[in-house]
Amino acid sequence: MKKQGSLIFTFLLSLLLVNCGKDDIAPSHLVTLKIVYPDGFTAADFPGDVTVTATNTNTSRVTSVVATPNGTVTFELVEGTYNFNTVFSVTGDDNQEYTFNGAISNYSLLMESMVDMNLILADNTGGFIFKEIYYVSSKTPEGKSYSSDQFFEIYNNSGDTLYADGLCLAVLDHTTTSKLTVWVNEDGSLMERLPLAFHTWIVPGNGTDHPVYPGQNIVIAQDGINHITDENGNPNSPVDLSSADWETYVESSGKDLDASSVPNLTVVYTTSTIMADWVISTLGPAIVLFRFPNSWESYVADANNFMIKPGSSQSTEYMLIDRDYVIDAVELAKFDAPEIYKRLPAELDAGYTYVEAGPFSSKSVRRKAKMIVNGRVIYQDTNNSSVDFLHDLVPTPGVNPTVAEQ
Repeated sequence: MKKQGSLIFTFLLSLLLVNCGKDDIAPSHLVTLKIVYPDGFTAADFPGDVTVTATNTNTSRVTSVVATPNGTVTFELVEGTYNFNTVFSVTGDDNQEYTFNGAISNYSLLMESMVDMNLILADNTGGFIFKEIYYVSSKTPEGKSYSSDQFFEIYNNSGDTLYADGLCLAVLDHTTTSKLTVWVNEDGSLMERLPLAFHTWIVPGNGTDHPVYPGQNIVIAQDGINHITDENGNPNSPVDLSSADWETYVESSGKDLDASSVPNLTVVYTTSTIMADWVISTLGPAIVLFRFPNSWESYVADANNFMIKPGSSQSTEYMLIDRDYVIDAVELAKFDAPEIYKRLPAELDAGYTYVEAGPFSSKSVRRKAKMIVNGRVIYQDTNNSSVDFLHDLVPTPGVNPTVAEQ
């Protein structure tokens, strides 16, 4: 009798556990993406193997589906929040390669639905690009945060001699992708002009003072010292920046280190007069490389190029630049944020990259080497950092790969 009662109890318990398990399983829904082609293009102009990826923002699981000939893609996905991406290249009648991007960020899938994915033609004809970005910084042997070893490497990806004179470097406000930016229009779309935060820097020169030949780079250091051995450095730092081309010296603070062997960039404008050094957010900045359409002095003198942050009670004015001024831009994300919100428009960067190891992990992000021609590396530049960059690398400023990368 006891044995029979025990068997019945076990059977009922197993049914209860199965039913509870079923209730805990998130439902799945169909979502169909309709690819919207740029003006003048149709589905017939594109290859038949266009692949779209769906990334679950909570689990990082990636699902890939090939588009149908009429330009639709149907996923069956577990309920949740997703980022959708596609990038591909086609060869035009002029024998030139054209790259197209499509991106939908933070799409909340709660029911069967259909959504448009607009394709954008990437402006990737070559020129200056961000090759490597080291922003997460390092930790000292005592476990303290050390950010003075941050650097940005800019590379001439073209076949022509370019000049660094007049190149500008800046980060956008808001300084992390974990929150929505306030720099938006009434309909929620990103503003046409980009708001720059903290210091904006420019390479001095008369236009042809600083040539950068094909396949060469310039390294911009926060502090141009050997961070591994210098008494002001950090023996745990992964980089020697004593041979950097430029450094971001904040003279006005009276507290920044000025490396005598590395020339200083010029400050164009700053939103912070108390900032001791140009420290970039370790949570992921949006970084831009650009040129002014005229002299920077006349640009800064024009009050129409400034704006107070929307919704702010403070009087700080942020300098705005047109998207057309931008030469290259990279969205750097906070990897473990529940949702990732864009600050850069899709035509400048359709995706984002990150350091998965997190702040102060001594890791960097670097573009993939697309090909090597006669010993010169050509880096991938589709204006989509999700596919263009490798992440969580040991920083190697000034060093190029010897083989092409996937």
